Amino acid sequence: MTRFRFAVAFIAATAVLGLAGCSDSSGDTQFDGLTVGQRVYDRTGDSLGPADVEALEQRLDALRAETGADVVAYVRELDADSDDTLDQVEALQQAWVSTADVDQDVAGAILINREPGTDDEARAGIFLGSTFDDGNVPRDEQEAIIEDALVPPLRDGDVAGSLTNGIDRLESSILVGPPVTALDEFAAGPGSTWLPWTGLAVVLVGSAGAAQIYRRRSRPTVSAQPPTTYRPDHTTDPAIVTALVHRSAQASAVPATLLALAAADAVALESEPGSGSKKRDKDTLRVRLLDRGKVRGDVQDAVWTMLSEKAEGDVVDSTALTKLAQGHGSTKAVVDAHLEANGWVRHGTAGPRWGLVGLALLGGAVMVGAGVVAASGAPIMLVAAIPGGILLIAGLVMTVAYSRFSAAGLDAARPWEAYRDGLKQSGKDDDSSLDLDDALPDIVALGLGSTFTKRLEAATDADGGTTLRAFASPSGSLHASDPALLNWVVFSSVFTSTNSSAGTVSGAGAGGGGGAAGST
Repeated sequence: MTRFRFAVAFIAATAVLGLAGCSDSSGDTQFDGLTVGQRVYDRTGDSLGPADVEALEQRLDALRAETGADVVAYVRELDADSDDTLDQVEALQQAWVSTADVDQDVAGAILINREPGTDDEARAGIFLGSTFDDGNVPRDEQEAIIEDALVPPLRDGDVAGSLTNGIDRLESSILVGPPVTALDEFAAGPGSTWLPWTGLAVVLVGSAGAAQIYRRRSRPTVSAQPPTTYRPDHTTDPAIVTALVHRSAQASAVPATLLALAAADAVALESEPGSGSKKRDKDTLRVRLLDRGKVRGDVQDAVWTMLSEKAEGDVVDSTALTKLAQGHGSTKAVVDAHLEANGWVRHGTAGPRWGLVGLALLGGAVMVGAGVVAASGAPIMLVAAIPGGILLIAGLVMTVAYSRFSAAGLDAARPWEAYRDGLKQSGKDDDSSLDLDDALPDIVALGLGSTFTKRLEAATDADGGTTLRAFASPSGSLHASDPALLNWVVFSSVFTSTNSSAGTVSGAGAGGGGGAAGST
């Protein structure tokens, strides 16, 4: 069977003196001078003393006797990055196999490339034969040997300590596997016995609680109605319509009301010429206040007041209009008061909704915690992790669906929901029978402008010979403007509410196995 090896370059960028040693050198993959019987090589001449070399030779002899791993250690000065070091340590292992006539499946190599001219910057790499790469020293453990054993002493210039730590960690990993963490012990203990079932029980109790809370929500007493383009009545303000449909006041009430005011000749929508600069070279929108006597209802009065507060004379320029278009303004208070006065809002819904959020977060906590333990060797924890995720999603969905409306409010919304659905379908079908003049404020309030884009652009295109009433200046007005100067695109452009460590992996090497490299 063909063996494949994975090589992972572990990059740990830590500069002890605040310097990051990095080079574009391609490195040197030639290791001449290897001899049978010698496993430790110091080509720098001063990184290891005679006593260090002797001690390391003994450690490598003991490693071979205890584990069968025949490892060579090589230290030199070379400006090479971690990727180059990874390639070089594999070449070192292959050179050792060739020189010492070692079985490549049990051969290993440790390479230290010291940065020329420094004592505290170096790159370290390790490469092991497939016996160990596929066994107790997989990629993650090789990375750990680099990060935890080889690299730290190199930051202090201690090459002997680095190699000693690396050899000791390698021997321990081969004999007993990677060090067992507290999480591994937890996964093998509670994580594989009582904890999964406890987590599952918690999720089941939380699910039952969420279901119980959700059952107490208000529900409509009338059935849903089929879509229609016929307005249920002609007195309900578009701002109230969208609040009923969406269960709360909407910012789209402002542009919708502005269009209603324009259609009633209370205001005029005018084109404001651009300055011709790069930042603003297109015409935009301004509003001229004409006749407050034509304002009808509290919402229209609120919008008129908002406009008059920003007007210079009787004109609200594009800059002021853009600021006004960024939120509800005073319309929210007016709409909320109307909903309250009609008994359409149910008080006390915040508590249940927060309860659902809390249970969703509980499910998420169980999902994450159980998932971590499962990944650490206790797959049985998935019996809690998966239901926990389901509770998280279900809890959030129920929170969104838990209406703040009373049954009366939900009943009042039914015909308007049918009207919304009818308008939406009409826009998709390009139904020419719909009177855009009458429906435009509702279309904008309900956020359906994008559905009607083509019809609205065509209806406000002067070249087509037609225009919407809201976009035409009042006849006889002293400030009459050319309808061709203002269209739906200009209006909608103002009121937009109408619309771990890095690593590299290589393929199989000449003899199988895998390696890792990292830096100080």
